[in-house]
Amino acid sequence: MEEHRLHITEEIARQMQAREADPSFDTNEWENAFERIVAVDKPARRILPVRRWLGWAAAAAIMMLAASTYFWWHKEQRPAITQVNNKVTPGKNKAILTLSDGSAIVLDSAGRKTFRQGNTAIYQQNGQLQYNAQGIAPSLSYNKLTTPRGGQYKVVLPDGSEVWLNAASSLRYPIAFSGNERLVELTGEAYFEVQSSSAMPFRVKVNNTVVDVLGTHFNIMAYDDEQALRTTLLEGSVKVGSRILHPGQQAVATADQITVLDRVDVQEAIAWKNGIFQFNKASLQVVMRQLSRWYDVEVVYEGKIPDLEFLGKMQRELDLSEVLSILEKSGVRFRVDGRKIIVTPM
Repeated sequence: MEEHRLHITEEIARQMQAREADPSFDTNEWENAFERIVAVDKPARRILPVRRWLGWAAAAAIMMLAASTYFWWHKEQRPAITQVNNKVTPGKNKAILTLSDGSAIVLDSAGRKTFRQGNTAIYQQNGQLQYNAQGIAPSLSYNKLTTPRGGQYKVVLPDGSEVWLNAASSLRYPIAFSGNERLVELTGEAYFEVQSSSAMPFRVKVNNTVVDVLGTHFNIMAYDDEQALRTTLLEGSVKVGSRILHPGQQAVATADQITVLDRVDVQEAIAWKNGIFQFNKASLQVVMRQLSRWYDVEVVYEGKIPDLEFLGKMQRELDLSEVLSILEKSGVRFRVDGRKIIVTPM
């Protein structure tokens, strides 16, 4: 079967041309949407007014801004319609903090709160949580930070290590580190920037796997609906099971084995933390799982869905309808009903 390639920005330019003749065409709306989509490649560049971009010569100029952003699919292109019965907005900074006594506190971007547990002060502001431990804790007490679907949050641990939690994730940690290790427990996905301490190594427990750390930057993706646990190293060194990783490597752990991949695209692994969807030959199912977690929607497949591969980048701040209007050019149709996405073949 013939293989096709679609450039997102070329498609946007085509739609701009088609809508220019429509009296109801909203140039501001299209300009804003286009800026958000291509901002992953040129975040500081000013996009010219839409009417100055029209024409195929302008379309070529647009493509230069995001030439790497395209999708592959394996069937002929046909007209597609995305049916959206309501507006589904992207996720945002929100989480639930469960204290050592079992009480729960709702966190968001706007709140400014201060808590105290024993010798540890906890500050919430600007969409992050920060711990300040003073002295040695009289006993080992734990907190748990949980992000819902459609949420993300950052926490600065008592040792100064920083952790970004992706949607549908949780991190359990002591309110003050003591003893000969710093042990935390993760579900879902998180990006870590760990403070170095040879006297007290940092360890991340994920199900039955332990990642041993000295001081480093790395990402762990361990969702239950993914096929493997993936640990991607950006700086320093970590040990996953018995395998030691170096920068640019990724450990893929399944129930049977741990495989180390060399020269992986580390920016793809942490794209979510930087506010981007980034795909490199990702299947439709992988893409939809990311959308499901970030937009807090259920995904249902109907009929025989073709095998598709997606490459490219998009901002995570786009509304769901904007994302689906691009993805449907791959040869599938999306219908949104409430918080459910129904995926069907053309």
